[in-house]
Amino acid sequence: MLSSRPQSLLKRFWLTTLRPATAVPAFGPMAQQAQQASTSGRTAVRVPGPVEMSMQKKLMEAFQPQLIRISNDSSKHRHHAPMVAVGGGNGETHFAVAIVSSAFEGKTQIARHRLVNGLLKDEFDMGLHALSLRLKTPAEWEKADGAPAA
Repeated sequence: MLSSRPQSLLKRFWLTTLRPATAVPAFGPMAQQAQQASTSGRTAVRVPGPVEMSMQKKLMEAFQPQLIRISNDSSKHRHHAPMVAVGGGNGETHFAVAIVSSAFEGKTQIARHRLVNGLLKDEFDMGLHALSLRLKTPAEWEKADGAPAA
């Protein structure tokens, strides 16, 4: 049965933390394209960078999620001097990832985090600096949010 409670903490996370697909990073190669688009009257659409695309491919294949959301939060950390050099200054250093998957059934949160972090080892080696994870089973998602995961 679906819950009729007000927005849960998890739902607020989705609404406030994860940026929509139309968001554009404030620096890096995508920022230049966005600036050109905004001055030419066109609407800028955020295109995922190579690190984000690699993450999404690996996570989709490994967990076959009912829901996956990846947010590039690197622009919030661009003022950190060390972040300019990390990842070659590509603007892909900080991400928030939310996954709802039955692959997490019977696993603790720490085990889920270890699975994801291990899967993304190459991305960490290439400059991924921070990863915020929200990992739920479909039942946990439905119970916490009151919305079906499928």
